[in-house]
Amino acid sequence: MDTAFPPVLRPRAGSLPLDDARGPLRVLIASLAPGGAERIVLEWLAEEGARGREVELAVLHGRRHALTPPASIRVRQRSGESPEAFLDGVARDWRGGPPVSTHLITDPLLARLWGAGVQTVPTVHNAREGWRNDPACWAPENVPMAVACAERVHEEMRAAGCRVPVVTLRHRPHVPSRAWDPEARREIREDLVIPEGAFVMVAVGAHKPQKDHARAVEVLARVARHRDAYLVILGGVLDPKGFQALDAVADAAVAHQVSARLRLPGWVDCIAPYLAASDVLLNTSRFEGLSIAAQEALAAGLPVVATDVGGQSEIDHDALQLLPADASIADFEARLAALPVRDSLAGTPFARSPRAGSLALASRPAQGAGIDTLFVTANLNAGGAQRSLVNLATTLAQDREPGVHAFAVAVCGESTHDAFADGLLAAGIECFRASAERDDLAIAESLLAHASRRRARNVCFWNVAPGVKLLLAKFAPPGLRIVDVSPGAYAFEELESQHALGEAVGFDAAAYYRRLDTLVLKHHANACPPCARFVVIPNGVALPAGPAPRAPAHPRFLVNGRIAPSKRLEVLLEALRIVALAYPATQMHVVGPVEERHAAYGVALASGANGLPVSFRGADFELQCLSEPWTALVVLGTHQGSPNAVLEAMAAGIPVIANDSGGTRELVADGRTGWLLPEAADAAAVASAMIASIRDPGLARRQAEAALQLVRSRHTLGAMAHAYAAVLGEGAGHEKMAPWNSASVPAAPPLSPSVPSPTTGD
Repeated sequence: MDTAFPPVLRPRAGSLPLDDARGPLRVLIASLAPGGAERIVLEWLAEEGARGREVELAVLHGRRHALTPPASIRVRQRSGESPEAFLDGVARDWRGGPPVSTHLITDPLLARLWGAGVQTVPTVHNAREGWRNDPACWAPENVPMAVACAERVHEEMRAAGCRVPVVTLRHRPHVPSRAWDPEARREIREDLVIPEGAFVMVAVGAHKPQKDHARAVEVLARVARHRDAYLVILGGVLDPKGFQALDAVADAAVAHQVSARLRLPGWVDCIAPYLAASDVLLNTSRFEGLSIAAQEALAAGLPVVATDVGGQSEIDHDALQLLPADASIADFEARLAALPVRDSLAGTPFARSPRAGSLALASRPAQGAGIDTLFVTANLNAGGAQRSLVNLATTLAQDREPGVHAFAVAVCGESTHDAFADGLLAAGIECFRASAERDDLAIAESLLAHASRRRARNVCFWNVAPGVKLLLAKFAPPGLRIVDVSPGAYAFEELESQHALGEAVGFDAAAYYRRLDTLVLKHHANACPPCARFVVIPNGVALPAGPAPRAPAHPRFLVNGRIAPSKRLEVLLEALRIVALAYPATQMHVVGPVEERHAAYGVALASGANGLPVSFRGADFELQCLSEPWTALVVLGTHQGSPNAVLEAMAAGIPVIANDSGGTRELVADGRTGWLLPEAADAAAVASAMIASIRDPGLARRQAEAALQLVRSRHTLGAMAHAYAAVLGEGAGHEKMAPWNSASVPAAPPLSPSVPSPTTGD
């Protein structure tokens, strides 16, 4: 036999049209004063600009002391014109594009943009006491979404009557290694004339009444009674109230006789070396959104003693100590007394996702024909999940009535062949690649924009990277239904493993399952994630038009599927070696491709096949092999869902030998519809079943006939399509028909109410 190994399939561009729905980033900010909100914006835009994203930042007010924007973005700064005239010019240029991200802009000025047809996504950076806006006045047609800097701020916005969707996004600042550099510690202490062994407290922020730096001076006075302590306040004055706050600091220092222990460097270009020089960050704020300085300090390995205001309690860190907002000076002193002068420095940076804010800007005006469902899949490679999606999509396209349940298929990455893409396009199914970038954030943002402009009711994940799922679910508007078609336990494990991303965006696997509308399982599982609702929909396959193939003249076994470690083909080859000793005429045909990521496995497999009667035939996307005579199909799988290879062989009248993995046991009843082996079946067990199929062709034929009846009764393409149609049609005609807050776009008509219900559970 020809044992030549098939060529390795590699990703290929151009199989699908590229349609990245992301637009340029447009941001409006009050100023670039050295504050936390300004840092958030510039770190976000720097990351996007560095990736080649088109970014424009409009700055309403100039500042004598201002942060420097990155060179990769375009900045338009108001000069001599009035704020209103400046905004009118901005609106003329930005009208018709994506929503604008706004920061610290008052409602009367936002209204200037709204009146010109520009939607805004305001970010609320402070607790209610410091708001410049009234979120209750924001209308969904002007503000498709708002961002809260902390969950507590989110709750305050809701309590205040905010009617638009709000997403919480806690920014984790970038902290350079100078923040835990011993040499930086020495240099700063020397510059500030602070003794090497002194205990140094640092407070960060502009002189404002809310920061209450005078209170920090009182704390210094109490601590200095018992140890050699100093207080460094980093920050300057932004407005007349700032001078009053600075006067209060000076008065407190004089009154408590600690002027010699107080250092006021003012605005500094980089906070990092000052963190290295300090032993604790002291935050005495009366109110706060989410302190960037506190997070910088913790990332630098510096303990923090702070008031429990705003989102401070949402910072999960062992070195953070929180006190009530009205804590006494003695309370602060007690916490600080237990902290040592640091003798070693080490940073512990937070997981970060500074570009996540881009996803809040995904709302789009209606464009093109509306759809009910946007199917999302990782790729269109040669896997069972992809074949199932193509089967479902083409069946839905054939069976639907005009105007009933329109859908499109979005693909996240490159595919290794054109067969599935060509099949979708030939069936008239809209299918595109969502982004050329191999980046979860870019892909998720494009998908959200597609769902928005097409007014999709559902996004249906079909074997999608866990990062894309987490990000899309976090930023999806409340009315967008999310359905996840899961291949099984390993997908749950992948989602649970996304610790860094979940921490960075504040949205983990548990939050994902709470947001999920429906989880679709391919088989009944012993364990299911804690989602609100799940349904079980097994795969369906086409029924061949002709009769079952005749029995082969000599033992001939089919292995149909991808060449990958999860298929345990090395065990099948060892089983073949055993069978061939008893039946020398035996053959095995491995029909399936090997992809680049499994090339090394393929090489090892081919090497181990030397001398065996095995043929590696490569891909057969049309399943022509099923019309040939076979003794049996042999399948070993890991983490199986509802395996297509098994169903397709059953539908073709081919006997099946398979292991008990995932949903296989719901298809193969041992002795009735095939040979069901233990999940971890070894070569001897596989060989025993193969020999049994050779010795008793009558039993093999009867099992194949029973398996065909099972497929005809429960696993047709029509049955699968009707079950999915029932799930995806839920909610039609209700409030979820317009998830993107657009009353002007008519809802798509619902699916036929006659479709049967799938198996459900909750």
